[in-house]
Amino acid sequence: MKVLLSTEWAKTFYPKLYERYPEVTFVEVHNSDDIAEEIVDAEVVFGYINTEQFKAAAKLKWVQTLDAGMEPLFSQAPAIVNSDVTVTNAKGASAPQIGEHAVALILMFARGLDQFWHMQQEHRWGQEYGLSIVQMVRAKTVGIVGFGKSGLEVGRLCSALGMNVLALDKHEVDGTPVVKEVWGTNRLGELLEQSDYVVVTVPMTSENAGMIGAAELGLMRSTAYLIVTSRGRLVDHNALVTALKAKEIAGAGLDVVVDEPLPPENELWDLKNVVITPHVAGNSPELEEWVFTIFEDNLQRYMNRQPLLNVVDKQLGY
Repeated sequence: MKVLLSTEWAKTFYPKLYERYPEVTFVEVHNSDDIAEEIVDAEVVFGYINTEQFKAAAKLKWVQTLDAGMEPLFSQAPAIVNSDVTVTNAKGASAPQIGEHAVALILMFARGLDQFWHMQQEHRWGQEYGLSIVQMVRAKTVGIVGFGKSGLEVGRLCSALGMNVLALDKHEVDGTPVVKEVWGTNRLGELLEQSDYVVVTVPMTSENAGMIGAAELGLMRSTAYLIVTSRGRLVDHNALVTALKAKEIAGAGLDVVVDEPLPPENELWDLKNVVITPHVAGNSPELEEWVFTIFEDNLQRYMNRQPLLNVVDKQLGY
């Protein structure tokens, strides 16, 4: 069996595979030409491929990707969606980091840290103003849109802070012990109306694109904050800017935006009620090892003809 290892950052982990599976032919490939040449008789790929490489992959049976989101693979090799090739992703590897990042943004808004930072740049103490804006998150309500592994982690941390947690998902999800019931997507309006903080963690699909638009933002409280950690295109950019400028919502914490990197002229940069981070919510020094461990575990399962973990429903897109 031949396995292509096209993920350069994982080079330090590859010796473990060589030692553990001497019967497997592992080939490290780090550019498009090498992948195109070696993929012809490869059965497994750890990494991403494009359309031309997929066409050449006569024996390909399984691709393990490096992220939870599937755009990097499906946009480059769309034909894989309707093929017999099994695709698995790294779902869950980023969940702890995303949970911490979302809660950090919630606490930043609640304690006014974004505003105090601006005051610090102006060398302004402003205690009276500060006393007027700081809040507790305890007893506040967080609504989580998408209750997969990342959403569950957000909910777990918010629950530990004493927050009331609401959650919804397209699929039936067991939310215990964080929530008694995970609502269906038909109750999105209720969640938006009741939440002090709305955290969006759903995967990016054509169905989900623009799911938070003007109508949805209009349901949110004027004191509520929107936190987006999954994909920027889930939110209608123009509607969000309008709502923020008009203070129809209190603010937004955006780790993801429609156009990345965010162009310097984009008006989001200058809105005082927005905090932007550069698509880093899911990252930490531990992430690479965790992603590789998912592949390593799945390779063992593949060799033993056991069901793989994190199998992607290619028609759903996640």
